This record gives sequence, C-alpha cells and structure tokens, in this order.
Amino acid sequence: MKKKFDVDKFIKVLLTPKKYPKWYDKKGKPIIDYPNEFGLDTKKFCYKLREIYKAVEDAGYKELTETITTKDEDEHFPFYNIDKLDEDFARLDKSFNYSPIFHLRDTPEPDDGSWFYLEEYAYLSTKKSKYSFLLGADDYNTNPNLYVIKVFKNIKKKDIRILSNIALEKNLTGTLGKDSHYCQWIFLNNAYIWGSESEYKALMSKRIFPQSLKKHFLPIVENKIKFSKECGNKPSDIKKINSMIAILNESRIKKKTWRPFNTWSRKSTKPGKGEVWEFVK
Repeated sequence: MKKKFDVDKFIKVLLTPKKYPKWYDKKGKPIIDYPNEFGLDTKKFCYKLREIYKAVEDAGYKELTETITTKDEDEHFPFYNIDKLDEDFARLDKSFNYSPIFHLRDTPEPDDGSWFYLEEYAYLSTKKSKYSFLLGADDYNTNPNLYVIKVFKNIKKKDIRILSNIALEKNLTGTLGKDSHYCQWIFLNNAYIWGSESEYKALMSKRIFPQSLKKHFLPIVENKIKFSKECGNKPSDIKKINSMIAILNESRIKKKTWRPFNTWSRKSTKPGKGEVWEFVK
C-alpha cells in the first residue's frame, strides 16, 4: 500500500537547517563558507536548507526519490530534470503549485553539442501550508542543482508578483555571474511584474516590450559573443549570436514547446494577452 505523503512533515523538514561539516584548505580557510543565516554555532559546522530531494528522503519518503519510468520507457530521477519539476512536485501531492517565474536555456553558437545550460527560478506553494518558497535550479551538462532561495510565511499576493525582481537579480549576480555567456532563450512568466510600473502597464495594455529587460540581459549577450570569439568561431557565426526574451503565459512556459515562429512554415506564433517577445543583440 502506498504511503500517504504528509505535506506538513515534508515542509517542516525542508524548513529545518541541516548541519554540515566545514571543509578547510591547507591555510585553514573554509573551502565553502556558507553565510550564517540561522544564528547557529558555525565554528566547526555550517548550516543550510536541504535540497528538495534530500528533504523528501529525510521526511521518510525515500521511495519517492527513486527513478521514475513512464509508459514510453522514459526515465528520470525526481527533482533532477528541470523540465519535469512541475510533475515531480505534483507526484508528491497534487496541492503543490509549481510556478516558473524565469526559465533560461542555452547551447553554444554554433551548436557543436559540447554543452548545454538550463536555469529556472520558481515559486512553490500549497494550500495545505502557510509556508511557501522561492526555488532556484540550474543544470550544466546534467549536473543539476535545486535549492531553496527564500522562505515565506503567509506571503501576500502583491508580494508574490514582484518575485520577478529577485529572479533577475539572481540571474546576473547569483548562479550565473555577470561574466556568464548563458543567454540564448529566456522565458518570463507574465503572471509576475516585469520592468518598471509604466513598462508593465504598456506591456499588459499594448504588448510593448519592456526595454529595461533588454538592457538587463545585454551584458550576457556581449559576454557570449566574446566567448565565441575566444573559441575561434567564424565571424559569420559570431554575427548571428543573440538572445531571445519571451514574456509568456505560465502554461506555455511549462510546456517548453513555444517558439517565436513555426520551424517549417516560418509563420509567427500569435501572442496572447500580456505576451510579447523580442531579440537582444
């Protein structure tokens, strides 16, 4: 008989900082020095919130972290595939709402198959708890990470909508860093506020793309061009490098199938309310 998943138990474990030993180099300096966010003794140990799969295991549901095999024999480990996080949380409990705020996909240009990069920030909530979470995920060549960025208690709806600001900040100063060259496809959820107040109003009423977003991502596009030059790519290929930003309905982002035009017919995809896309170059 399948064990019923206890949402409260899982969240309690997820909220409890876990103790990890500190690792030091030969000079006695911590190799990884996590910030002391919890006011605990950090002389010998550091504390951080668990990764999602580890919280599931520690809550007593290790079987829910084992390999999933679908009817078409597709296999994946829960919480390791960014494209399947929505269904992984729903598998724990159907009350979970996984809302992707920001999703990025990238490969080399020209694409020689040497690497790929995925990054996503999402809001996780459930009607069964007053706690909710801002999550971060990244995957470079099947080396995935899924972690808690921020915990909320009884967050207000107006504050949920501006979580987009944290996602943008994390993209340039967190996982990626300002020198990153990861930037090809960027998908933003139109349920959140993007750009200034006036830009957001123009986006929703007239589908005018927020120019501040182009300015925000331009440094990454420039770094990708620089990286491509350093790799010795042809000038004709370097000239084609750009980044596409699309502000879309959440359902389109979850499906991961949207493109600005049909591959075969080259006809543009008709945007919905509050949807718009533009190239950054």
